[in-house]
Amino acid sequence: MSRKFVLIVVLVLCMTMVFACSAKVADTSNEAVVDKMASEVVETDVILEEITVLISGPKAPPTFPILRMIETNALGDNVNIEFKVWNGIEELLAIATGGEYGFLAVPLNVSAKLYNKGLDIKLTNVDTWGVMYLASTNPNVNKWKDLQGRKLFVPLKSAPPDIITQHYLNKYGLEIGKDIEVIYSSPAEIAQMMKAGKIENAVNIQPFITASEGGENDVRVVMDYMQEWKKLEGDNFSIPNAGITTNDKFLKAHPGIVEQFEQEYEIALAWTLDNPEEASKLVEKYLGLNATLIQNAIPTMGLSYKRSIDVSEDLEKYYNVLLEFNTESIGGKVPDENYYYQGN
Repeated sequence: MSRKFVLIVVLVLCMTMVFACSAKVADTSNEAVVDKMASEVVETDVILEEITVLISGPKAPPTFPILRMIETNALGDNVNIEFKVWNGIEELLAIATGGEYGFLAVPLNVSAKLYNKGLDIKLTNVDTWGVMYLASTNPNVNKWKDLQGRKLFVPLKSAPPDIITQHYLNKYGLEIGKDIEVIYSSPAEIAQMMKAGKIENAVNIQPFITASEGGENDVRVVMDYMQEWKKLEGDNFSIPNAGITTNDKFLKAHPGIVEQFEQEYEIALAWTLDNPEEASKLVEKYLGLNATLIQNAIPTMGLSYKRSIDVSEDLEKYYNVLLEFNTESIGGKVPDENYYYQGN
């Protein structure tokens, strides 16, 4: 296995923790966003005493803007940012239930489940929007119905890539076990097998789609999951993946810091997209991921900032699909309006 492929594997294993699939979703000039937001940032709290704010996130795209915020001291001289990486769901749950954090970068199915289980949290934004892809080496596979009678390899059983795939198969009248055989594997293994010509049809996430290319057989993207989502659910809807949460205790104590965080996070996210070389160096410095790989991947990592309250309809659509698959995937119900941060 080449060193380049190993680096890709390391990155995506981290990315899969937040189901952050690659997508080019920014719909405005990021440079313009930085300029606009910088001009609009206002003093929201006067912090007279030095405080420490714990922020936690995975080694994945939602964390990248936070690194810029640390470097620029974005929350001010009296706010010390303590950053902690969570390396798995169990570690994330421990931090979330402890309640001593200021902000958490989390998968959106997990944040909904935490809320529905009684944790006093607020979703402040959605920052990662992802699409999965259906790829094939078979020239006769060009639509969902063409998968009938074939094998389909799918990553991350019972996670969003699996759930959304089953949602699409059902919509197009394909029954698993009868019309199509689904085989589960890891993103890395699927990419390796596809590149080696051992499998024809697979769902995968970037950059593993790219990693699967270059073998003896031509690998084609047959379906862009984001486009399929819009076709089936409506043009106005997109697939959300990850976002930031705070907790009610911190919000009540420091409402100004929460609002300032949101403003600065949006600026930092836009900067990350506009400055992939500089951003990738921060990722290597703080997270230990290869800077060259990150630089090349940043444009297709699905980073796009939206206030949660502004995309509640996207979230409700997404949550209803997860709920239909497995009620416990989001804790039994679609979160109510108190789940969303309303701002100051």
